[in-house]
Formats: sequence, structure tokens, C-alpha cells
Amino acid sequence: MLSKKFGLSMIVLGIMSSSAFADSIVEGRILNVAVSPASPPMLFKSADGKLQGIDLELFSSYCQSRHCKLNITEYAWDGMLGAVASGQADVAFSGISITDKRKKVIDFSEPYYINSFYLVSMANHKITLNNLNELNKYSIGYPRGMAYSDLIKNDLEPKGYYSLSKVKLYPTYNETMADLKNGNLDLAFIEEPVYFTFKNKKKMPIESRYVFKNVDQLGIAFKKGSPVRDDFNLWLKEQGPQKISGIVDNWMK
Repeated sequence: MLSKKFGLSMIVLGIMSSSAFADSIVEGRILNVAVSPASPPMLFKSADGKLQGIDLELFSSYCQSRHCKLNITEYAWDGMLGAVASGQADVAFSGISITDKRKKVIDFSEPYYINSFYLVSMANHKITLNNLNELNKYSIGYPRGMAYSDLIKNDLEPKGYYSLSKVKLYPTYNETMADLKNGNLDLAFIEEPVYFTFKNKKKMPIESRYVFKNVDQLGIAFKKGSPVRDDFNLWLKEQGPQKISGIVDNWMK
């Protein structure tokens, strides 16, 4: 269903092909991983409290193939990014958007998912956005630390569509969607995989009112200068775009 969203068939062409990394970089190591499990299906907790999701399956498969182990620590979103930026963690993953600002302090893998941003409302809240000039009539919210702020600051605000100062920020998507449901929020910014999780799996009666298509890329984050990033990119190439897409699609069902 979503295979057209993936750019790996082109992206992996630029990934280094040397196999030297596979023998020495991570074998036998314990990698410290920072996560913020509140972005289903990329990373979240099951009903019994176990971590699961696309990012965990991808990186666990990589680590299994390289004979390394993961030591996972949970953080709030900003704390997760800070942990990998400071070197406290080797790796971070939880559906992290690749942005120019983050690339100043963090190295990213090649993108494994080409993402879209959705503005959604409750289905019974009849909002029609014929053009973005109408955005100012509504309250908009999303979890703090997300890349939606970059979209507003760099695109919507300069064009007069919406001011970043008007945004309501929340700890996670759960609080964002709860406020949307309770009528305290008109529109929520939510990324494509999370949208389908809330709509199809959690059966929340939400509807998309506007889509910013293919404006985002998701990747695994590494501390600056980490050779593990290059080896993970090599592993992505070894798997091939079809296998990576299959893993992602399986979680989207």
C-alpha cells in the first residue's frame, strides 16, 4: 500500500559498499540506545508495556546480524535527542525526522521512510480547508520537539498562514489526541504512520483536513562521527529496499 512512499531504491545508491565495517565496528559491543516510545507504529509500548515498532525491529535486526546487543533507555522526546547529541547514547530511534537543525549535532542514517504531515480533526468537527489562508481560524497542536515547528517557522509563518506562537504543545501524541477528542483543540499535526495508527488501529474517529505530502524523512540518529551510522547504512543496502519496505508495511496494516 505504501511502497510508493519509500525512496530507498534511490537513496541506497549513495550508501558506502565496503564490508569492512561488518567485521569489527559493533561486533560484541553493547550499544546504548535512547528512545521515546510515543510515536506508533515507529516506536511505542504494547498493552503489557513492551517496546515494539518499526524502528525497534529494524535496529534489532541490524544488531542481530552484527552480533551486538542493545541497552535501551527511555527518555522524554527532547531528552532522547539530547542523549545522542551529547554522546550519552550511541543511537536514538523513535520515528525521528531528519532536519537540518538536528544534523548540526546528530548524524542520521539514510532515510528509511518518506513521510507526510497531516492536519486532522475529529470527524464530527466539520472543518474544510480549501486553502491555507483559513488556518488562522483554528487552534493547532502537536507534541513538543517535533518537526512540525520547522514547517510552520520556515514555510507557513513567512507566508502569513499560521504563527508558531499560536501552537499548543503537548508531551506526546496521546495528550494531543486526547485534547482533540475533548474539543479543546481544533486541529492536530500528526505524521502519516501515526495518523493511520490512531484511525485504523485505535479506531479514533479522525479525518484528514490537509496533507503536506512527502515533506519529511525518518532516520535512525547517531552521535556525531559514529562509524556505527555507516555500518547501519551498509546493512540497509544489504537488506535492499523491498525488504525494508516489507517491514514498514507490515506495521502499517
